[in-house]
Amino acid sequence: MLRFKRYGAGPPLLLLHGLFGSADGWHPVAKALGEDFAVHAIDQRNHGASVHSAHMDYDTMAEDARDLMTCLGLGRAGLIGHSMGGKTAMRFASRFPEMTAALVVVDIAPRGYPPIHAGAIEALARLDLGRIPALREAEAALAPAIPDPILRRFLLKSLDRTPEGGFRWKVNLSAVRRAYPTLCAPLTLRPWPGPSLFVRGAASGYITDGDWAAIRSVFPQARLATIPGAGHWVQADDPAAFIRTVSRFLLEAAALNR
Repeated sequence: MLRFKRYGAGPPLLLLHGLFGSADGWHPVAKALGEDFAVHAIDQRNHGASVHSAHMDYDTMAEDARDLMTCLGLGRAGLIGHSMGGKTAMRFASRFPEMTAALVVVDIAPRGYPPIHAGAIEALARLDLGRIPALREAEAALAPAIPDPILRRFLLKSLDRTPEGGFRWKVNLSAVRRAYPTLCAPLTLRPWPGPSLFVRGAASGYITDGDWAAIRSVFPQARLATIPGAGHWVQADDPAAFIRTVSRFLLEAAALNR
């Protein structure tokens, strides 16, 4: 079972985080969208408080979302997914079109990506948590392998204190490490003709102009929104612009689905 946090009331909406993220990272967005929607911010498998499993791919994560929706009796829902969560959302719409009301994909395309974070994941796996008394020591130990302080601090959000005062990973690090090449691979998708919005950061290269024809071949109603100044974590870099853009699209889609 997936752990989730619920906000607001209205048409159902699922929020799917990216790699090493969690439901908590959606809080400002979920709270704002909860004014018009019943928002379910989800910990995907092997993240946060959701199930830990050796098996992790986009089919399985799409099935996790389907099973949660079925358990909650949601019927159809809109989906917002960032990065890895965006690929999960695309896979969900392709496999379960009758359960998909609208799709928002944040800073990811269905193509393959180079495994640029493989070195960072290996550095996390090498970290000896038994010898780490405080987060500052963990950050110092990771700095040579992960020089970007923003990425380093984001990854360290996956560390959690144990009752004994030590640290543990909230993510299933071994499973994520094994699954990472699969998560970077391209998706094979059946076209989904419903309302879809792709949101990219202007300072990010994850969705390029060259990706657009391939995206539209699978999502023929897709629109593209670019948030000025935002990088890959669009919803965190400019939450006001992100919320405004996504809310407008989802309200239009909800009106069409009535």
